[in-house]
Amino acid sequence: MSITPEKRVLALVGELIGLVELDEFCHGLMQALREAVPSDWAALNELPADLPRTISLTEPLVPVELHQLFARLGIENPIAAHFMRTGDGRATRFSDLVTRAQLHQLELYQQVYIHLGVEYQIAFTIPSLSTRLLGVALSREQTDFTDRERDLLNLARPYVIQLYRNALAHTMRGASPQIELEHLEALGLTRRQAEVLRLIATGHSAPEAATALGIAPRTAQKHLELCYRVLGVGNRSDASRAAWAASGA
Repeated sequence: MSITPEKRVLALVGELIGLVELDEFCHGLMQALREAVPSDWAALNELPADLPRTISLTEPLVPVELHQLFARLGIENPIAAHFMRTGDGRATRFSDLVTRAQLHQLELYQQVYIHLGVEYQIAFTIPSLSTRLLGVALSREQTDFTDRERDLLNLARPYVIQLYRNALAHTMRGASPQIELEHLEALGLTRRQAEVLRLIATGHSAPEAATALGIAPRTAQKHLELCYRVLGVGNRSDASRAAWAASGA
């Protein structure tokens, strides 16, 4: 008797549910996905990339120079471009978007994928606080991904998103139980900017921070943008990392 998609998802979740540290979870996710949907490669990448501050992981490992090339060219990936354009993070294949001839014309293919034997790929996104795209991709050389495999990933995606958020929250709490305003002010932020950033770094949205502080959402967003300028970063993810680092994480 064949295993149902629901049981496959439960098996996948079972592999991940005990992985509470973010780094452990990310590597475990790639291994579990390769078992659920047999693939030559699994990858977890943030785009646009800014190594080494953004996530760039593969299973199995690839040479560091290929990570660097992907960081420069990854936005050419047709699936990534689709996600950025539509905001639809559901599982999507190369073959849903481009022909193999069109894929082979990309510099990304000629500089990276051809060396790995990547001819077919399916990917989905994990929403994050960052303005960057966090994508999970599975790749093969010989055969395309089926509709059934796509449906399985879409069924698993909500659970993967929640487990990722759990691991992220646990890791942040473990790294530093509390972000002190004085630590943020020492970076050059005003008290109000520090208050906004502390809320953002602990998982709140800008509107939620505004409500908590009794200020307008546009004002909270303006404070956040000023935080970026002072810290020399360009997004919430990097600002949050700076906040946790300032608190000893």
